[in-house]
Amino acid sequence: MKSKQIIIAVSLMSAVMGSHSALADTIDVTYAGAANFGSGSVGYYNGSVAPNPNSNTNLVGVGIGGDSFTSSNPTYDFSTTGQFNTWCVDIYHWLTGGNVTYTVATGAELATSLSALRPGTPDGTARVNQLVQLANQVYSTVDTKNESAAFQLAVWAITYGNTEGGVYRINTTNTGFKVDSGTATSAYGVMADGWLQSLGSAASTGNYKLTYLNDGTANNTQDMVVFTAGPKFVTVPEPTTLALLGLGLAGFGFSRRKFVS
Repeated sequence: MKSKQIIIAVSLMSAVMGSHSALADTIDVTYAGAANFGSGSVGYYNGSVAPNPNSNTNLVGVGIGGDSFTSSNPTYDFSTTGQFNTWCVDIYHWLTGGNVTYTVATGAELATSLSALRPGTPDGTARVNQLVQLANQVYSTVDTKNESAAFQLAVWAITYGNTEGGVYRINTTNTGFKVDSGTATSAYGVMADGWLQSLGSAASTGNYKLTYLNDGTANNTQDMVVFTAGPKFVTVPEPTTLALLGLGLAGFGFSRRKFVS
């Protein structure tokens, strides 16, 4: 939701999204527009979603897509280049432009917030794990306006949506997170829905770490998550494979000794 307008949300929601440790690390950032994958901002799509800062049930127009921030603090793994992309996990506040100080928190802290906002199954821990799962499956392919919008929709569906038949969906009827018909049938809406239906069954294409950027008790902008690429997965041979490899190397050594005399 992209706007400089600040809306005071329900006090319980504000308290939950604002909980954080007073001793936590922070980072000062500046909003730099839509997500930037190296060649400039890709932009936002206009659509309507619910809930939102204005209503829990009525659709309200928002900008759909990832956001870009800059920071002069390079000490975090996500801020080493001075620019990084974020994804909204707080649909109860508008995004504030300009400078913001975020608390740098963990996925466990996000899980606690989501469990309070969306009690029941899936709980906050499951939702955070599924966010990482989504990133591992598709984030390495996200670099266009369509993909940016699709990824943001999928993140919203996982953080706030209710599962239907065990699957999160992008549609006009979900009681946890819903969109307007134009968004549901758009290329990026269909893409997001496909990703969600394949969640947990598609192959991983990366290994990502989730960092939670919490606005704290101020609640004057949206909380965000950042996905940072980690080391590539390394396939470890099974014990039987290792045993055969060992026999092969031993045989090679024997042959080498046999012919070097």
